[in-house]
Amino acid sequence: MRCCTLASFLGLLIALSTGHAQTETPKPGADQKAYTDASRTMDPTKKLEALEKFKADFPTSDMRSAADSAILRTLVKQFPNQKGRIMKQAKAMYTGAEAREKGSTANEIAVEFVDAGRFLGDAERYARIGVADMQEARYAKGLKDGYEKRKQKIPSDDEIAKRFRESRASRIATLGRVEVARGETARGRKLLEEAWAANPNMPVVGATLGELAYKAGNDAKAMELLVPARLSGRAPAGAVQALEALYRKQHGGSIEGLDAMLDAQYRKLYPNPIKVDEYQPTDKRSDRLVLAEVFTGSGCPPCVGADLAFDAAMERFSPKDLTVVMYHEHVPRPDPMTNPDTMARSKAYEVRGVPTYAIDGKTAGGGGGARDYAGTVYKRIVTPIEKDLELPAEAKLTAHAAISGNTVKVTGAVGGVKEKSDDLKVRVLLVEKEIRYTGENGIRFHPMVVRAIAEEQADGDYSHTFNVDEVSAGLKKHLDEYEAAGHRGETFKFIEKKDAIDRANLAVVVMVQDDKTRHVLQSAMIDLSTGNGKKIPTETK
Repeated sequence: MRCCTLASFLGLLIALSTGHAQTETPKPGADQKAYTDASRTMDPTKKLEALEKFKADFPTSDMRSAADSAILRTLVKQFPNQKGRIMKQAKAMYTGAEAREKGSTANEIAVEFVDAGRFLGDAERYARIGVADMQEARYAKGLKDGYEKRKQKIPSDDEIAKRFRESRASRIATLGRVEVARGETARGRKLLEEAWAANPNMPVVGATLGELAYKAGNDAKAMELLVPARLSGRAPAGAVQALEALYRKQHGGSIEGLDAMLDAQYRKLYPNPIKVDEYQPTDKRSDRLVLAEVFTGSGCPPCVGADLAFDAAMERFSPKDLTVVMYHEHVPRPDPMTNPDTMARSKAYEVRGVPTYAIDGKTAGGGGGARDYAGTVYKRIVTPIEKDLELPAEAKLTAHAAISGNTVKVTGAVGGVKEKSDDLKVRVLLVEKEIRYTGENGIRFHPMVVRAIAEEQADGDYSHTFNVDEVSAGLKKHLDEYEAAGHRGETFKFIEKKDAIDRANLAVVVMVQDDKTRHVLQSAMIDLSTGNGKKIPTETK
């Protein structure tokens, strides 16, 4: 999947602004492969050499600016004492940028410096260049020219003015953060408040203002700002610590209840925008349980729209009509709910980007967007689900499961297959019904998260036993090793490792699938949280 470079991130923001995006990997050309290989090099010295070689080998590549950004980032993080080299790289990036990109390049450099807490004088200089570059007349002309070139309807002058204010606010916010970091608190706060007034959808700005309010003793304002920042998944460590300290202050030194408070605030502030009606079966309703498989990531911004769409689908359809399973992937950021089995499923489906989703094995498309795009994804998936509900199952599938202590035992049989195939497999998925985790895309509750997968030939009886402790240990091993190896050439630390499994919150999903065509013949779901493996009535007769 595509690395989170400036170029790919800006492309993602443009796509999100139109309501549709997917974090994906384009079919690689020679330059794309060379850049990917260079950017994933873990040794920082070798990485810099590889990126410089890439620039020399592909001087006209569209990835050249991304390579420059990666070089600067690596220098700042890994060689902070080489100031001369860092400033030379920053100057080369700025002077080499096209005229229309100079302001955004200057802002990028300033962000890199202030995020690292270094070179703050230079960060201020570049941030001021970024702000000065934002001229409304030029911005409006560039936007209109772009729409005319694409032969699209030009937004109204009011809409263009709004977009300008929001874009300028991000530059003002960078300068404000720099001033705060330099100790110019009053000046920085004023700039941040100006940016926040123009665009209150910048979590880092809200987090910084919240920290300042906490330090000033304005607890009510601090709580108002820090809670949404924490729920965004992008609050800096200082803001998270300030929120915890504030909560302790208000609750006798205890942090107990903080998560419950955040849960309640999340549901209040970010309800699912989709309103659903309960599915009414027609007289054509068959014996099929439809299976939706969703490839997603907690650090994937466009996955928000898809995740919410499938949440709504699970409200519309009963568990005897629809089962949804979520395969988390390390795309575009590390995801602590990913495991080798979900990665293998992604490979088997030849997934090139998240979100991607399949209905009974048939790819139903991909792409998503922000919360307000969830309804579009929902409309896209409801029709194929309802169509499959009227198609008879192509196999008889029985499934039984029970949990006893640390063991989940699954047994059943496959029969009545309408078309025999050597490629038929029965897959047994151990699923955690809900996991609470706030990743970078702001989704807090993740349903039907696949934790392990077992498979065998679908030729009669089947059985599998999951040892929950062993599954959990395997999850931890994967997360520890992934963190140690780094993510696409970058060192990182998981916000939280989700290797622990709640035994009271488990389900089992079974599917019969033709691996050659990916078609799912029939599925079953057993909700283990209802006590003694009580089965949801999806067994075909």
